Amino acid sequence: MPNPREEPREYRIAPRYLANADADASVALQPLLDVGWARSHDADQNTFVTAPDLTARLAYLPWADGPMWWKISAGPDAFAPPEWLVTFDHNTPPEVVADFTTALADAYDQGPDAYLGGSRSNGAETALELLSQGWTLDPPTPFLSYRSPDRLVRFHFQDRLLRHSDEMAGHTQRLLVEVGTRRSCWCATASSHLPDHLLQSFTAAVADPVPVRRPMRRIDLERLPTAATATPIVPSPREVARISAATSRSPSMPSSCRTPPAPAPAPFGASAAPTPRRSLS
Repeated sequence: MPNPREEPREYRIAPRYLANADADASVALQPLLDVGWARSHDADQNTFVTAPDLTARLAYLPWADGPMWWKISAGPDAFAPPEWLVTFDHNTPPEVVADFTTALADAYDQGPDAYLGGSRSNGAETALELLSQGWTLDPPTPFLSYRSPDRLVRFHFQDRLLRHSDEMAGHTQRLLVEVGTRRSCWCATASSHLPDHLLQSFTAAVADPVPVRRPMRRIDLERLPTAATATPIVPSPREVARISAATSRSPSMPSSCRTPPAPAPAPFGASAAPTPRRSLS
């Protein structure tokens, strides 16, 4: 007789960046929708969320060609190429994207100077911040590569002049992020002119280890990187059945423990003792 289909259980996965992307993508859209951005769809049911003045946009492209499902950009003119571009691939946990869109929504609410204008440090401030948090700089390569203390997050900065049109087309990028192991990895990118504070929000979102919830089956747990931890949140159906069976087998009240007889009624006209009441104060 075949085994019954295994039902998923809720787990808390840590660190967040090792969780899979099997979560509600709308969490990444909501911060922008909450500040008045407009949502639309194309004929293929890809989703676009656009700022009221059309200077910034998020594209969620699960039905487009290519692995980069998330593309977020902004520029001073709605009809010109964007000033900067951030992308996340299809394996990125949506909560990571949500942290960045939350920072973008806050910046947009402050005005153009907060989300446009380029980078003054060309990523140097972010690199110094990483080193102060215990990240290490790899030996020199065509990139300046920084690794997280657990060696699972890698930031690769290109320290050379890049053609803006190539960055906006996705042919190259100032920052390439790789997260995970060879068996399970996701990527993100950021272009040269992303403002410094948004670049710092981007790197913080990528490297945040806060746990996230995921429905997992045994096969999903087996696919998790060995460095990830999965903590069950609720009992499994088998555990629930075991608890229920144990409860039903609990011994009944001994026969010597009987309900005491009710006191005899007071004679008619006798004053009854006052009933104690619980104060609500």
